[in-house]
Amino acid sequence: MSGERRLSRRSILAGGLGATLAASIPREAWARGRTPVGGKLSLRVPWPMHAIDPHRIDDPTAAIFGDALFDTLYAPGEAGAFVASIAEADPEPEGASLRVRVRSGLKTGKGRAFEPRDAAAAIARARSLGARAWLADIPAPKADGRSLVFAMRDAGRLVRALASPLVAMIPPSFSPEAPDGTGPFRFTTRGDTVVLARNPFAARGPAYLDEVTVRAAPDLAASLRAFESGTDDLGWLGSGLHEPRAGSRPFDLGAVAYAVLFTGRDALTWDAPGVAQRICDGIPPSRLAHLAVGPAWTPDPAQGWGGPPASLHVRDDAPWLVELAKAIAATISQRDHEVTAKPIAAADFAQRRASRLYSLALDVVRPIVPGTFGTMVALATADNAGQAGGLVMHPPKLGEVPARTLTRTLRCGVAAEIRVQGGRTQDVVLATSASGVGFDLGATTRVRAR
Repeated sequence: MSGERRLSRRSILAGGLGATLAASIPREAWARGRTPVGGKLSLRVPWPMHAIDPHRIDDPTAAIFGDALFDTLYAPGEAGAFVASIAEADPEPEGASLRVRVRSGLKTGKGRAFEPRDAAAAIARARSLGARAWLADIPAPKADGRSLVFAMRDAGRLVRALASPLVAMIPPSFSPEAPDGTGPFRFTTRGDTVVLARNPFAARGPAYLDEVTVRAAPDLAASLRAFESGTDDLGWLGSGLHEPRAGSRPFDLGAVAYAVLFTGRDALTWDAPGVAQRICDGIPPSRLAHLAVGPAWTPDPAQGWGGPPASLHVRDDAPWLVELAKAIAATISQRDHEVTAKPIAAADFAQRRASRLYSLALDVVRPIVPGTFGTMVALATADNAGQAGGLVMHPPKLGEVPARTLTRTLRCGVAAEIRVQGGRTQDVVLATSASGVGFDLGATTRVRAR
């Protein structure tokens, strides 16, 4: 990860500095010389950019760019601890309840005041979507003045629950097509291009960069072509289509989500717990390596597909996922048990996933929080949110194990990691999110030539 840095704006906040841009520059940076402020960044990603919803567990764009737009009440800090983010401090005991004070004067990127009642509404929305299981043991809060009051006593559990990116703080008027939050950037558009512009109202301090321009790449080659030709500053998954761009450097900020294979009702007897993961484990890593799917695994004996001839459904607006579906289908097909990748409209795909009326489907799952347990809860939620709540209420003892080992009792299997990696120009210094994976675009800078 040459040239990347672990410095995050959340760690700056934890150091007690203010929320203005000047105050958001850490003391360590001043000792090394001024952190450069300003500049622009451009990239293309093979993912949809028309909508971002931090509360959806299957939103790949939120997994990649959510930290740039949204904050949580608490956030990852140093050494696995959590720190107050847009909460003022740790929860305060108050009888049989906990009081979480929300910072005053907060505004979203669109200049709208953000109040405790808005935070309560955001938690309710998160509970209705991807955080349903994760919040199973967290009572709905009551807005009281500048605070949220939770009828519970376990402060550690409350902080961890509220630190999930799937419990991001958004205003009641939130729309995924025009997302608004308190993060370092605000979401704007120029034609069919998304521009993340510095948010002057950012709760934890505005971004160092002026803006980040993000285009949805129509295929996997578009980003590499644009980077190799000098059009873009980052190349997604590589440093060039034909040859590496001169002077470029690689970056790898880890896995922000998983590509997961699901079995459905049309799979008949093959719609059973553990089947999907056995199929995934039988795929040789070399068949998927061109998609940068993460560390290689030791494949099990090829399972292949033994159910009826099937379509592998995948949303058609995510080129990386479509290419992965094609590679998986070609690998697991067997005579009289053929599998064909079938891209369909995202809305139709969502309906099929909800009804489970398919044989096979390839979807995205975001970890609830960093670590094995957060990944297990996410996978269980994507498989059956109603049953996943029991897992949260009675968590098993887990070590740090690969995600592939967590689905043996689920009707889904981890096929690949979705990673933030590729090539960058020499003058771009990428910052890693405080969670340890993915971008912290708010703390990313460009080194100015002297």
